[in-house]
Amino acid sequence: MDSIYALTSALKGQQRQMEAVSNNLANAQTPGYKKDTVLFKELFNEYSTQDLESDQEQFVHENYISPLSRGNVSFVAPDHVSPRMTTGKMTPSDNPFDLSLQGEGFFVVQSDKGLVYTRNGRFMKDKDNFLITNSGDKVLGQNGPIKINGANFAVGSEGNVLVDNKKVDTLQVVKFEQPDRLTKLGNSYWLPGSDAQVPNSFDGAVVQQGVYEGSNVETVEEMVEMINLNRSYEAAQRALRSNDDLSGQVINIARV
Repeated sequence: MDSIYALTSALKGQQRQMEAVSNNLANAQTPGYKKDTVLFKELFNEYSTQDLESDQEQFVHENYISPLSRGNVSFVAPDHVSPRMTTGKMTPSDNPFDLSLQGEGFFVVQSDKGLVYTRNGRFMKDKDNFLITNSGDKVLGQNGPIKINGANFAVGSEGNVLVDNKKVDTLQVVKFEQPDRLTKLGNSYWLPGSDAQVPNSFDGAVVQQGVYEGSNVETVEEMVEMINLNRSYEAAQRALRSNDDLSGQVINIARV
């Protein structure tokens, strides 16, 4: 019986991986998107003989533990989803409001959820002449939302914002010590993963105008991963069927 639950945990883990791969492929053309990778941890059913005091023990008991299992069987469980924070493909455009960051850093945006952070620099100007994201949220400079009261808009490599050749502000750019621990919000927005993770001012940011950062998803790589996951899932299914057939034979022999 133990092998059935161990195989079930493997199938659940592969399903979670498939969800991540499918989401990566769906966002292969999303500017600023970062590929998701599911990380796993190993759990043991020794918890089945203990009081269910911790969240980990509760998780194992509810998802994988057989009431008849009392051996040292290992199970797999998702630990967390880690984004791969490598730089996406840089694409030139004719839009002067398109901005990108070379290397580290995040743009700071004022949203209805408070301050959020993004690598998606496909910006635009709204009817009130503010620099905004494609979701309508204001992009922040050192002095607050950036307002463009003029015809000519330019941004220097150090983030200085010029309107009609006059400096009006400097883009606010921050970085995090562990960017792979940030939490995704959608719309290519990010939030700190915990209260301990705070944004730090990043004076070394290099800004490029007329270029935007695309997704860092490699489509071919994700397709290969999807094929491998399908094969692993089918192998686990075959093992479950074989286990079920063997259990049926044992039952029949016991009846005789």
